[in-house]
Amino acid sequence: MRPASVNVLGKEYSISYVDSVIEVDMYHREALWGQIDYWTRSIRVYVGRRCEADILDTLLHEVLHAILEDLNLDKKVDHDSHSLIAMALADVLMRNGWVKTEPIR
Repeated sequence: MRPASVNVLGKEYSISYVDSVIEVDMYHREALWGQIDYWTRSIRVYVGRRCEADILDTLLHEVLHAILEDLNLDKKVDHDSHSLIAMALADVLMRNGWVKTEPIR
């Protein structure tokens, strides 16, 4: 399942899924897996031929950016730790059947 939006602490973010890593960056300057824009409240995620687990991991990573930003914790959690937390959350959601993923066809 790929949601079209997510509510994070009362703020609605639209989610778009793109097929090119360069399309993820709103300025098309660099190749990214995901990006969040607080101003437009939008999240972009690279899909390509990635498995749903990786896409969910990236989406949760961007949602964590929103959470940390809103709670003023963004400077207290380094980016590597942030990525590990997102990966762990994705794993918990999938292992417990809260999110179902389908294989790439």
